[in-house]
Amino acid sequence: MAKLLIIDDDRAACRTLELAFGGSGHDVQSAGSVASGLEAWRKQKPDLVLLDLMLPDGDGLEALSAARKEGLAGVVIMITANEDLDKAISAMRAGAFDYIHKPLNIDELELAVDKALSLRESQRHLALVADLASERSGDKIAGQSRSIVEVHKQIGLASRGAANVLITGESGTGKELVARAIHRHTSPNAPFIPVNCSALVPTLLESELFGHVKGAFTGANDSRPGRLELAGEGTLFLDEIGDLDTALQIKLLRVLQERTYERVGSNASRQFNARVIAATHRDLAALVEEGGFREDLLYRLKVVEIHLPPLRERPEDIEPLIEHLLARINQQLRRNVSRVPSDVLSQMTRYSWPGNVRELENRLTAGVISSPDETLRIDLPTLEAAAEPDAPASQPSWNRTLESVEKEHIEQVLRMTKNNFGEACDILGISRPTLRRKMRQYGLRDD
Repeated sequence: MAKLLIIDDDRAACRTLELAFGGSGHDVQSAGSVASGLEAWRKQKPDLVLLDLMLPDGDGLEALSAARKEGLAGVVIMITANEDLDKAISAMRAGAFDYIHKPLNIDELELAVDKALSLRESQRHLALVADLASERSGDKIAGQSRSIVEVHKQIGLASRGAANVLITGESGTGKELVARAIHRHTSPNAPFIPVNCSALVPTLLESELFGHVKGAFTGANDSRPGRLELAGEGTLFLDEIGDLDTALQIKLLRVLQERTYERVGSNASRQFNARVIAATHRDLAALVEEGGFREDLLYRLKVVEIHLPPLRERPEDIEPLIEHLLARINQQLRRNVSRVPSDVLSQMTRYSWPGNVRELENRLTAGVISSPDETLRIDLPTLEAAAEPDAPASQPSWNRTLESVEKEHIEQVLRMTKNNFGEACDILGISRPTLRRKMRQYGLRDD
């Protein structure tokens, strides 16, 4: 079961809790002061702490703050005979999971403990899944160009603290890899929780981010924690932040300013402790000028900014990327396609790669699947056709609108993928609803 630590100077209450939770199979330890409690907290590394507000040598809130500053883990439930509601607010803001009054109702307390331990287990599971996924995929930012070396330096600088980070760059350049690298160097044992801001309609995204209580809306049959809560003291990764609805931008700004939030349908304030890393392929400064993105939110997100250059600007990275990606693809597909002919490498180096590293990986995957032996075979005519722009694209890029460039690129990707929406979305780095919306916007037909 779980390891519980009780910090309370009431020996009778401690004994009651020891019997109650020890009888349920938990490993229960007790301490009677702030000093002894923190010492036990450090040594025992409990999963959950029942912390009294008033202790002989100090305040329970001070003990909680000290524990958080030291990085001591464990979900905290405050227990007190004090009826001061301001104390309850302070406890929740300081990071307590719950706040329960004495005299203790064991049934109520056991329910709170079960919920707290369930949340902690969810966080551990999500962190483990992220770590395993990283190991399986061999995620790393491959390359040897000067710009990629600079990206690695910026990752190191961002990892020194917990400031918010904004990662910019075209779709498919590997922005989530950068976010995960920062997370691994900052809080590797905490959850990394990704959210795609363009994948859901605003109402669903709000519930996904903030969670909801039972009965908050039709279909809310149970209370559910949101991504902000599941992130714990780890990292909340907001991908495609430029597509975030204006109303949600306001709510996110409040979270970043006050470090608190409420579940949908609830007025109870909850503490937000995670670091925020956001990513976008869009020009947020231009969106601010157009009124589509809040300037104050941009400043909150862009404490540290890391820009990922497109693949066409660093052709010297293509060969090491091919080597890295082929190793991963071969492992996934149980193949051994490792030889890349010089003419194929030359063609791939000259190609502009509009879908960046994601497109490179997709084409390599298709090549590995279609190669009968150890020599990589890729549909070079497709690459050459894609590399040669159609007549309309021969206009100078500086003399064209952003919309015309985006429309043409979407048309080209749809044409080269033969209207395979899944592959097209992978290359463009957008969701299917976003692709559909842009096709309607530009008058593009499915056929």
